[in-house]
Amino acid sequence: MNSEPDPMMRQPAVAGTFYPAEPDALWSEAESCITRGTSGWRPEGSVPRAIISPHAGYRFSGWLAGAAWRATARGRPSTIVILSPSHAHAFEGIALPSQKGYAMPGFDVMIDRAAANSLVQAGLAHVEDAAHDREHGIETQLAFLHRLHPRAKVVPLVIGNAPQDQVSAAIDHLSALDQPLFVLSSDLSHFLPREAADAKDTETAKLLETSKGKMLTSRHACGASGIAGFLASKTGAGLRVTRLAMASSADVTGDTSRTVGYGAWALFDTTDEVIIPRHRQMLLKAARQTLDSFTKRGKPPKLDETSFPQTLRGHGTSFITLQQDRRLRGCIGSLTAHQPLVRDVSDNTVKAASADPRFKPVTAEEVPDLRLKIAVLSPSAPMTFSGESDLLPQLTPYRDGLVLRDGAKRGVFLPMVWDSLPDPVEFLTALKVKAGLPKDHWSDTLEIHRFCAESFAEPD
Repeated sequence: MNSEPDPMMRQPAVAGTFYPAEPDALWSEAESCITRGTSGWRPEGSVPRAIISPHAGYRFSGWLAGAAWRATARGRPSTIVILSPSHAHAFEGIALPSQKGYAMPGFDVMIDRAAANSLVQAGLAHVEDAAHDREHGIETQLAFLHRLHPRAKVVPLVIGNAPQDQVSAAIDHLSALDQPLFVLSSDLSHFLPREAADAKDTETAKLLETSKGKMLTSRHACGASGIAGFLASKTGAGLRVTRLAMASSADVTGDTSRTVGYGAWALFDTTDEVIIPRHRQMLLKAARQTLDSFTKRGKPPKLDETSFPQTLRGHGTSFITLQQDRRLRGCIGSLTAHQPLVRDVSDNTVKAASADPRFKPVTAEEVPDLRLKIAVLSPSAPMTFSGESDLLPQLTPYRDGLVLRDGAKRGVFLPMVWDSLPDPVEFLTALKVKAGLPKDHWSDTLEIHRFCAESFAEPD
């Protein structure tokens, strides 16, 4: 005899449509999506602070959701906050359900009521069951949550008409409680012809990957309010946004007239290393081929970006260093992300070989004896200080890269410079000199931005 459903457990709303309604089938489908979602990318140890995960039916975007969730596999979050747009109910603010958990096919996911209640008490959210009754943006994420983090509780937030500062405040409030994992549930463009959809999704990816995600609107992604609110929060500011996968409904249906775009991203701390060894080797190989071609034929090889994994096609910032007998032979790079990482590496390899004003252009005869180093930079953030004596204790040797500006003067030191200048005073003094300033220079207009770098090189 079947028992009656627990009225305090929220029953599935989209089982059998967005995902399988049978427990074994749902488990198998979630496992398949996670396995396929690796797409050659497996985290080596870093755990993201947040992920962007699509929420369409598993047939369409399940493997992309799997890619996003797979990036969290090494984490052990006790609480997972899922932010979803409201698709079926118009309301003001941010809504929580009243129940104690979700009764999914074959498993339960409990709601972190203490965290949820604290949001209500802070005036940052309210209870409104109607906002959750037909909402798939939360529910489609729960099978992945249970598969990878079965002991975690959830804080399910559906965002209605809420200002960005309210969303950001709710995120910072929850982050201060227990450093949860944030899941930003969102699809991308909706019902555009394939060509227009691809262009819009490319624009969305660029905004996310060039530290402009706060500018996202519902034209870019249905979950833009949650994504933009997260990136505008103290919790999300300055994180390193790593592309994992992008696709379209047309890839499944073949219908290019009205498509929906999907994407998966992981958001890491600036000190995290996220480029896996295989991808590092791809970038080093691309840089070496560029160097060979440019010095022999006067132009780099034709670069087919589509032949590289999505992670390397995401926008990124790189510096290329050339060494000859362990001595510098050229170093040039980008300070802000403005193009796909693999193209940035190729372009900066050409510049390091030909445009560093400290050296003559590299010749083809020199190339076999040169060693390539690549540094992939995190987004930079301005430092706040009252003077040099306040700035110096804030520096972390061997971790911090610095950009110093004062008027038209500018100097950049990568973190690797600490190897030769391990004292913060010497490091800062040398950076001033590199910028063309006196050693003892200081002014109220001096600005310093800090970044981190993930560095790797060809073997000696």
